[in-house]
Amino acid sequence: MDSVTTTERDGAAARRGDGAKGRSRTFKFALLSVLLGVSIVTSSCGGGVVVPETAAFGTCPVCRMHVNSSDDWAAEIYYNDHTKLMFESPGDMLSFYVSPAKYGVDDAHKDRANIQKIIVKDYQSRQPADARQAKFVYKSKVEGPMGPDFMPFAKREDADAFVAVNGGTVLSLDEITSAMIQEVRK
Repeated sequence: MDSVTTTERDGAAARRGDGAKGRSRTFKFALLSVLLGVSIVTSSCGGGVVVPETAAFGTCPVCRMHVNSSDDWAAEIYYNDHTKLMFESPGDMLSFYVSPAKYGVDDAHKDRANIQKIIVKDYQSRQPADARQAKFVYKSKVEGPMGPDFMPFAKREDADAFVAVNGGTVLSLDEITSAMIQEVRK
């Protein structure tokens, strides 16, 4: 028969952390560590959408997806303070452009007066184009990779030829309204 009593065994287990009390402490510590880690990651990503103008990667302030500036559909707004916002698509950039107050950026990046340039990728060539000079096709039957979008064209004649085949309306940047964006992005 064993000369160690149950009480002595339970006491030794508790001191070693082997018992229910020890497992409970370990679980609480692990849970607290995970929650702290998640909190740090989400708080550091939350407002960090403004990046240096030389950045190749960013986070879209509209859809929160990661953006690579070399992506065919990426769009960017550059600011006078040598920073930029990166967007997953022309539609996301336009959503921000017409209603910047809806998105979590500071006031300086909501102010159009601080914008240096806006870059979209031409639908056909995928080359960067000045969005202030570009034409956007609204409500064509062609969709972007995320669904309905505004198709940007560096040249008006290319936009007109696209509309002749695919339907839609050719607009300039300043003709696009929040109602149009809501209609496309239903």
